[in-house]
Order: sequence, then structure tokens, then C-alpha cells
Amino acid sequence: MTGWWLRLCCGLVLALSAQAQAAQLPAPPLPSAPIVLQVAADGSAPFRSIQSAIDSLPQDNGMPEQRWALIRIAPGLYREKLYLQRDKVVLAGHSLTDTVIQYPELRQHFLARQGETALPTGQGLSRDWGAAVVNIASSDIALLDLTVHNSYALDHPQDPLRFEHQFALRGFEQASRILTDRVMLSSAGADTVSLWNKQNGMYYHSRSYFSGRVDLFCPRGTAYVTNSDFVNYNNQATLWHDGELAETQKLVVTHSRFHGVSGYQLGRRHYDGQFVLLHNKFSSALANQPLFRRTYPAQPERDQPNRYGDRNYFYHNQGPAYDWLQDNLTAQQAETYTTAQVFNGLWQPEQQLQLFRSWLKDK
Repeated sequence: MTGWWLRLCCGLVLALSAQAQAAQLPAPPLPSAPIVLQVAADGSAPFRSIQSAIDSLPQDNGMPEQRWALIRIAPGLYREKLYLQRDKVVLAGHSLTDTVIQYPELRQHFLARQGETALPTGQGLSRDWGAAVVNIASSDIALLDLTVHNSYALDHPQDPLRFEHQFALRGFEQASRILTDRVMLSSAGADTVSLWNKQNGMYYHSRSYFSGRVDLFCPRGTAYVTNSDFVNYNNQATLWHDGELAETQKLVVTHSRFHGVSGYQLGRRHYDGQFVLLHNKFSSALANQPLFRRTYPAQPERDQPNRYGDRNYFYHNQGPAYDWLQDNLTAQQAETYTTAQVFNGLWQPEQQLQLFRSWLKDK
């Protein structure tokens, strides 16, 4: 592992329609033993690249007997993109400082190579396939003990667009039940973590680190983040949420820490969204700017529907004494935001994570 990358990782760590969900089927029962594959960049394991291990798995999505796959990734720098189209895959590194998946890709340049002249919207978002370091078009995916780094801005310091959209992690329309634990998802651009299944996406992140610029963490659907760090390199929004298809969709962040440049903003939405922030710590650099809806007064046709209005909830956070950051939930209300409640009983990510960790203890 190169010294500059270790310094970067360590620096980040320190700085650091209810109907849609009702239609979602619960995750199938968890099996006791997965397929296990080994990857090592130095050739000491059967696979040198992570993608070659993924490609070797049986493509049996939807089959009741489909087994989970655990891909164990040795320390090293893996300069590759990943494409996940098979359900039930766990990618497990050695640690977030010494198992690094890295690739330089700017979304605008990627789309231009496909002949696109504008950023896609709506159903056209599928044209992003391949624009991220890790591209996910399947469900039941876990990333553990590794870093995913979109290095475009670092690799192309002269490009005037270098701080635009740089996906480290991009989830597509059918991708749900995505889990990360002890993972760093990093870029120096916008939209670093973009899990965009707005129909019924469910995402869980624990003990993870997120860095980037505007909208660096921007889920569509429902996300729960705990004991994690956010680092914003510019003074625009850190969080973004799209929950327009179901009133129950929400972004919950709890027991986490927010850092950024002077005047960094907490978050915004274009669509209907819901933000729940509990027991977090905000650095003194946080701007006195409430969570807000982005509108276009000069182009009102661009404004998205605002069916539910602002739904921003706070309890027991620490940070600047801004009025909008004060509690508007009681302790009893805050206690209801468990993963069971947030995911409406359809997914048990903490139980799932315990199982994955038990697999990793079995040598």
C-alpha cells in the first residue's frame, strides 16, 4: 500500500408511496454456509481481480436454493471497476486502510463516451451503468472492511470538471438491501454514495466513512446510518434524500459525526424527502442553513412535487446552537427509530451483519 493512500485514509478517518414498501417481500432466510472465494492482487489466491471472482459465481438470481457468496479480498490496491448483477454477495477486505478498490471515473465523461450530452433523469438513469467504481444492479449485497475510492479528481487535477459527479458506489433501480460496515466510500466530487432504487430501496451503513462534495450521501428510498463519519470538501449540502414514492421512506442518521470546510451545509432535497438525525455531532464549521428544498424560481417547471412538505426531525444532537438544529422529537419518539421500524420489518440488517461477521471468523 502506498504511503500517500494510507495518509489519505487516515486523514479522512480522523477528519472526518407506503405502497411501494408494502409490496416489498421480506429477505429470504439466511443460510448457514456461503460459497467462499479468495482474491489476492499478488497472485497468492485463485483470483487476482475481484471482478473475475464475481464473474465465476453461478448466476442463479431468484432461485430458492441460491447460496450466498463470500469473496474474501486480501490487502492490496485493486485498480478496477466492479459490476454486481448477482444477488447475495459479500465483499470482505482485510481493513479499510489496506484493501482498496480504486478507479478514476467522472460521470460526465463516462456519459459523453456513450454519446450522452446531458445527465440522465428518470428511467434514463440506467445509462449510468459503469459510471461508478462499484456498480450494483442486484440485491443483498454487503461490503465489509475495505475502501472504495473514485480517484478521478486526484488523478486529473487539471480538469475543470474534476469535482463533478464521482460515484464510488452506485445502486440501480432493482438494488436493495445494500449493507456496509467498516467501509470508506470516498471521492473528491459530488454524489459519492448514490444508491438509487427509489421504488423500495433499503440501505444500512454502520461504522463507515463517507467523503466528497455536494450531495455526497444521496439515497433514494430508505437508508439507516449509524456510528459513521461524513466529510464534506465544499460548502454545499452533505446529505440528500429522495423519498417521494412513499411517505414512510426516510434517511435516518444516528450516533454519527459530521465534518467539513467552513460553512458546509447539512443537507437538501429536490423531491419529497424525510431526514431524521439522532445523537449526532456536528463540527463548528456547519453553516447556519437548515435542511432545505431545492427549487428553481426562474424555471419553475423544474421544481419537483412537494406533497408532504418539510419533514426534518432532530433529537439530542451536538453542534452549533442553531434554532433549527434543536430537538423537535421527544426521547420516546426518538427511541422508535429502530431498524425494525425504519425498514417496516422487511429487513434485519443488524442480524444479517452478525452472520456475515461469524462467517469471517471461520477460517
